[in-house]
Amino acid sequence: MVMTDTAPCRRWLVQVCQHRSCQRHGSMQVLIAFQRHQSRRVLVAETGCLGQCSSGPTVRVMSDNTWYCQVTPEDVPQIVAQHLGQGQRLRSRLHPRFHPPEGPNNLPE
Repeated sequence: MVMTDTAPCRRWLVQVCQHRSCQRHGSMQVLIAFQRHQSRRVLVAETGCLGQCSSGPTVRVMSDNTWYCQVTPEDVPQIVAQHLGQGQRLRSRLHPRFHPPEGPNNLPE
C-alpha cells in the first residue's frame, strides 16, 4: 500500500480475531489479506476471542478503537486504503454495537 502525503501520519495496530467461531467464517483468510498490507506503519496481529462471536470475523483497529464486523478478504483492501490510508472508516463494515449508524465516520484528530 502506498501512503500519500495527505494520509494521516499514524501507526496502526490491526487485530484479527482467530477464535473458533470467527475462523469458521473465514478469519484466517482475513488475517492473511491484512498481512499482505503490513508495513512499518501497519502492524497486523491475530488475537483470541474479541467477544463478538455472532458478528465475526471481527477486526479491531486498536490505534483508534474502531471495530469492524463480518469482514471478508475482499473488504481488506478498502479498509486499508480508506481507513488506514485516508482516515475514513469503512462504514459498511463498522460494528453497530460500537459505532451507531448515525455516528461520525471521520477519525478523531
